[in-house]
Amino acid sequence: MPVGLALGVPPPALWLATAAGALLSVTVIAFAGDALRAWLVRRRGAATVAGAGRLYRIWVRYGVIGWGLVSPAVFAPPMGTAIGLVLGAPRGRLLAAMAAGTLLWTTLLVGAGVVGLDLVHLGFG
Repeated sequence: MPVGLALGVPPPALWLATAAGALLSVTVIAFAGDALRAWLVRRRGAATVAGAGRLYRIWVRYGVIGWGLVSPAVFAPPMGTAIGLVLGAPRGRLLAAMAAGTLLWTTLLVGAGVVGLDLVHLGFG
């Protein structure tokens, strides 16, 4: 995204391309992730997949909505989706939450990039 801004891609086009790419990858992972989770449960057992560790404690505290809104900022949206599925999120709710979080963070980051680039052009950077 910063490269697109630096190359002069219009911010709405950059936002659309970034959001579309992230949402497409989130959708692919969500549908392929069920098979991955089933394989992990068969191979390692359900207790290994979810129920321990720092990620699981965060998951329990904030739930699907919190995970969807925060994970795109911490992980890439596809990774956040995969982790959410492994932790046991229902696919539909996770997709909606990840879409909301992805759109939120895409908007914030493109906006911050535009403001930052404007500041550089004004001589503040």
